[in-house]
Amino acid sequence: MQQSGFAAFLTSQFNTSGSTYADPAVGVTTLTPTQQVLFTNALANPDQLRQRVAFELSEIWVTSGFTVPPQGMAPYMRLLLQDAFSNYRTALMLDVTLSPAMGRYLDMVNNDKPGTNPVTHANENYARELMQLFTLGVNELNQDGSLRLDSSGNPIPTYTQTEVQAFARAYTGWTYPTAPGGTLSKHNPAYWLGPMVAFESNHDVAAKTLLPVGGTATVLPAGQSSTTDLNDALDNIFAQPSLAPFISKQLIQHLVTSNPSPAYVKRVATVFNSGTFAGPGATFGSGQPGDMQAVIAAILLDTEARRGDDPTTANNGDGHLREPILYIADILRAFGAASDGAGPVNFATSMSESPLDSPSVFNFFPPSYNIPGTNLLGPEFDLETAATTLVRANFINSFVYGSIGTGTTVDFTAYANLSTNPNSPGQLLDSLNTLLLHGAMSSSDRASILTAVNAVPAGTTQNLLRAKTAIYLILSSSQYQVQH
Repeated sequence: MQQSGFAAFLTSQFNTSGSTYADPAVGVTTLTPTQQVLFTNALANPDQLRQRVAFELSEIWVTSGFTVPPQGMAPYMRLLLQDAFSNYRTALMLDVTLSPAMGRYLDMVNNDKPGTNPVTHANENYARELMQLFTLGVNELNQDGSLRLDSSGNPIPTYTQTEVQAFARAYTGWTYPTAPGGTLSKHNPAYWLGPMVAFESNHDVAAKTLLPVGGTATVLPAGQSSTTDLNDALDNIFAQPSLAPFISKQLIQHLVTSNPSPAYVKRVATVFNSGTFAGPGATFGSGQPGDMQAVIAAILLDTEARRGDDPTTANNGDGHLREPILYIADILRAFGAASDGAGPVNFATSMSESPLDSPSVFNFFPPSYNIPGTNLLGPEFDLETAATTLVRANFINSFVYGSIGTGTTVDFTAYANLSTNPNSPGQLLDSLNTLLLHGAMSSSDRASILTAVNAVPAGTTQNLLRAKTAIYLILSSSQYQVQH
């Protein structure tokens, strides 16, 4: 990246693939093998940005192995990898909506049209969460992410219960994909490969009043097909002004900083709406609103994101806590560890972030979580308890001094070789400072670590223990755990 520049790196990553998730056999009931793939992909494959964006999308468009079997979670993760660099509306919103995994998780699959005898209603679960969590939020937003207020100074709700009911009716009639050799029925048996399919006679064909666009009411006319109603409903949501700032802020929080300024959010939301970003050295995007390559480039190359590249211009309020999965993956990648993923899965679970197994549709942590005693947002800190703090420290201790499982190996010899001078392990600290802290190690931290390294007693393993001491102290420090 230093040789080619940011633009060339992003272009290369946008064109790189390689990661996938194999379909578990029919009889597999545990999510563990699929969870392990999350880590083996991260450690072995070149499509690092695609994996990272897909992972963040999985924390916005949440499904979970808590409800969805492994046979559904693997195709869902493949879908997110496929759409990570595509278009938010034409690819992601449509593909996730018709995903059998999402259909199972939020009850859109086999969502029957309302009946009169007995009186029934369309299931509202997906209709509500699609707006509340995946696209708009509960209150209308300005383009900088701030709340829009009415004349009395109160937030303006994004939607009403009446509109949730209308969207729920628009999403009726869809069932699982028809398995090879099967015949389409009203309620197909569970099958996870491919998008859900429509059983037209189970679709509500009455007119539906959706969200207004530009102050004008939006009515889906009676008699439309399942596919037409679905696409019109998604178009109606995508046309809402709140979508761009709502999604842009969450992507910034996941990829760069928990507390982006309103100006940062507005710049990215503007790119989201235009579909184009003119960055240094290249222009990204197709010009279609929702172009993910333009949005990602705008997020990563923004001046607010890049000010931490130089320690002299870094802002202490920037950055975000490395959530357990990323904390583990980042460390293993930094030291070239090899792993079958089993140990990392176990430790992530102990840190309250079992991969692909969120406890609820609200993810492992909410984007609005405020760090107690401060005015700072810190979503990932919602997982930081006394217990998980100790687990994080124990993970580093096991990784450095012991083992995190028989399937994970790491070799610190190269760093031991940097500590061969018994009186001056400064080269070791310089190397670790560059590798782990962007060269921003404070002078007080350096002095403390140097003291600890020099205190390692002489012996045949002194150099290795010096290296391990320095590595342990850096990886367990708050300066490393909060990524800048």
